[in-house]
Amino acid sequence: MKQLIECVIVGGPQHGLISRQLSDTERATSLALVTDDGQACSAAACRPAGAAGHRFILLHPQATGQQLMAMLAALNSHIASVCVRTAG
Repeated sequence: MKQLIECVIVGGPQHGLISRQLSDTERATSLALVTDDGQACSAAACRPAGAAGHRFILLHPQATGQQLMAMLAALNSHIASVCVRTAG
């Protein structure tokens, strides 16, 4: 079964880049993405995004803890605002 996934890169030259793609949920593969500097970003966290699929945080090898925490806070804020709009 194909499912839409959203990936957000944390750290590196493409920090904050959001990529959306279809993924085959029946095949268990590791999620990774190579950035413009040739570094592989690997999945560090996943959060269900409701009917929209799943949202993954991909960490660049040079990502800092501060960048990760800021991205998680931004995503939490975005999710909270979407929930408020749909509930009202």
